Amino acid sequence: MNTISMAFKNLRKNFSFYALYILSVSLVITVYFAFTSFSMNNVMLEKISGDGRVESMCKAISVFLIAFVIFYMSYSNRFFLRRRTKELGIYALLGYRKESILSLLISENIIIGIFALVMGLVSGAIMHKGIVFGTTVLLNLSIDNAKIPFFNFIAVADTIVFILGVLFVLALSNARFLFKTSLMDLVRFEKSAERSMKFRKISALLGFILIIVGYGLALDIFRGNASLWFSVGFYPTGLMTAMLIVAGTVLFIASFLPYAAQKSKRHKKTFYTETKIVTVPDFIYRIRSNAKTLIMLTLLSAATLTVSSVMALSLFYPIAAVARIAPSELEFRIEEEGQLSGAKLLVSQYAPDNSVTYIQTDIYKVTASAEKLPMEYSVGTSKGSADNENIFREAGFECISYSQYVSLLQAQRRNDIVGKLSVLQDDECILVKYQPNADGSNETGSIYSLNIHDGSIPLTVKATTLNNPISFANSIGTMIVSDNVYEQIKSGTVLENSIVSINGEGIEDNEKLFEDMSDLLDNSPYLQGHSHRVNEIMSASSSTFLLIGFLVVLFFIATGSILYFNNISAVSDSKADYEILSKMGYSNKKLKKILRKQILTFFSIPFLFGLIDCIFATIVYKTGLMQDLLGNTITLYFPTIIAVALTASIYFIYYFVTVHTCYKTVLNA
Repeated sequence: MNTISMAFKNLRKNFSFYALYILSVSLVITVYFAFTSFSMNNVMLEKISGDGRVESMCKAISVFLIAFVIFYMSYSNRFFLRRRTKELGIYALLGYRKESILSLLISENIIIGIFALVMGLVSGAIMHKGIVFGTTVLLNLSIDNAKIPFFNFIAVADTIVFILGVLFVLALSNARFLFKTSLMDLVRFEKSAERSMKFRKISALLGFILIIVGYGLALDIFRGNASLWFSVGFYPTGLMTAMLIVAGTVLFIASFLPYAAQKSKRHKKTFYTETKIVTVPDFIYRIRSNAKTLIMLTLLSAATLTVSSVMALSLFYPIAAVARIAPSELEFRIEEEGQLSGAKLLVSQYAPDNSVTYIQTDIYKVTASAEKLPMEYSVGTSKGSADNENIFREAGFECISYSQYVSLLQAQRRNDIVGKLSVLQDDECILVKYQPNADGSNETGSIYSLNIHDGSIPLTVKATTLNNPISFANSIGTMIVSDNVYEQIKSGTVLENSIVSINGEGIEDNEKLFEDMSDLLDNSPYLQGHSHRVNEIMSASSSTFLLIGFLVVLFFIATGSILYFNNISAVSDSKADYEILSKMGYSNKKLKKILRKQILTFFSIPFLFGLIDCIFATIVYKTGLMQDLLGNTITLYFPTIIAVALTASIYFIYYFVTVHTCYKTVLNA
């Protein structure tokens, strides 16, 4: 037979069926080609990687990409082979040899591969250009985009060879399947492709218990040092938690869900409705016959949501923390005479004086006595690895006045904080926390007696705050006292440090000014800058998140496509059942409602389970692996909420496309 001609006819007649497959494969190739082009873009890599870190990450991630593409195309190939087994069996009954049938399958895969490859190369080149442009703008790099070719021909050759290799592997897989399967099994294979999984009460209950124990172990991290995460170890406990949740998910989906659905059939009043009498038995059948696929989708969905959420939180949190680490646009410690006048002269070259504020804050360190002093009193009294931690810090509170505190907050445009403040009395103070206490307590109401030259001043902590006005490089254990008390301390205490804070729109995001200021101050470790720190974080993390982003996109494509193919397969198998329902008097509107419910169920299970896993994983990641500088407010989780919303919107698009295709398959509508 003319296999090429038959392959073209099959694809043309079933184009709507193969369209999403071709699009999905082309998207996978797009991501692969864009990543390959990026990893071979020496101009770009020289700018963002001076130590070879990005190149090493590219090599590591390329392994995951290759494995993922092979897995996805293999799964898709098995899906379409399953859909074609009855047709292939008819070919065999008509006298076609298995070699000819294999040739037909290879021809179809080659045609699909060529279409997807062309689309993937073009869109991948566009994607690569967009990534280069976005990274250049984001990191303010000086790159001539004209020097970067639209097609990197080495990357093109690499992609073509890789896809040909994948097609060769698929051909071997198809050959093994065809020559191993008998004619009778080939005809009946579509109905028995996945072995049914039985469900029992014990396994159903065990699955539920394992999930609860796993989530409970995750929440144990809130106990701080007393939790297993600290006493046993973070990674062993994390591995145990993951194993419990994965095992529980397997048993829960395979046993508990169908068991619960089976029990619901006993409630005759709720079960015997025109929709439930169809959807519940179908749900039980599909769970039992497709449990392995649904488990894989649930775990894949959990991985997709968790990686995207953690990535969003990891990028957002350090940038948000800059408001505490470096609250002023420029800040330095006066170490030599004339540095302030020199700094003003330098800043004036970049911005007019009326757009910039200069605030000099004199800090006086005072020892104190109390039954229990806060952690901030003595933090930093041992040497650390940072340049500004190589000198021992003496224990004590670093006092500034209330008026200085307000002026600094106003200069830093944090007027919302100023509006919530109330004037301090002479026997009150505000303690600036380095980070929240692990047990959730605070020092409000505590009394600390400040030791000054002529006695002591007892002060009651009116409030604690995370809104420090001076960077941690220049002040830790900051205590805000009333102006009168500050004058008492000042009159008999040796000046600890003078800190200059410079703010104003005219100097924001000016990296050249920061470099010149660093030269002026002889590369002082006490020079801090808000925009400079943000740029450092973006430069250090952008390439990492960009590379991880490639994997997240592939997860999205795989999860959505597999859900699409699985639902289309199930609905196609039940087409005769819908025809019977139509003859029994079910209207198209009612049949559409049944279809939507059936499809929504199998879209919602992986998403909801994945979402719950994502929530607990994000909590563990935030609590156990991120320094707690900003407390635990809901606003910190906005990036995670956005990532989940983005994932949900992508799921909805796939759901809409799946429903539309099922309408056409069953109702021709």
